Amino acid sequence: ILDFLSKELLRLQEERKIHALVMLAERRRRMREAEESGRRQEEERRRREEDEIFRQAREGVVKVQQKTIDTYLEDIILSSMERTAEKQAREEVQRRAVEINDIAYEMESRYVVTKQHFRGCLQQFRACLTISICGYMCHPRHGKGRAIMFMVTSLV
Repeated sequence: ILDFLSKELLRLQEERKIHALVMLAERRRRMREAEESGRRQEEERRRREEDEIFRQAREGVVKVQQKTIDTYLEDIILSSMERTAEKQAREEVQRRAVEINDIAYEMESRYVVTKQHFRGCLQQFRACLTISICGYMCHPRHGKGRAIMFMVTSLV
């Protein structure tokens, strides 16, 4: 019986050692899991921060690109309006020149006058010349505009 009890004591001691080793292993495993969980949480937090920074940077780039596009289109529209106004002004000046020529020819054909008398009439006509300037004014923000015409009469 002593032999049995001594063997049983050894077995219990071995069982306690094994149980202690199992408990240590379990504790180490839980500590590693907790560390790993902390690292994962930190990585997730960093990833969210980086995603937010990237999103804000992307929005900023999109806003800059949109502003650049708006400015470019505004420049195109304004230059187009300027060219149109200039073209309209030229056409108006040419039309007025044709009218003036027609009036001068009509006056010349109606009245048979001496050369000096005609020169005097022509000088008076030139002195009363009306200058027309056409243009286009546009509100830069709203893009709305209207054609305008300035008339300057000279009685020199």
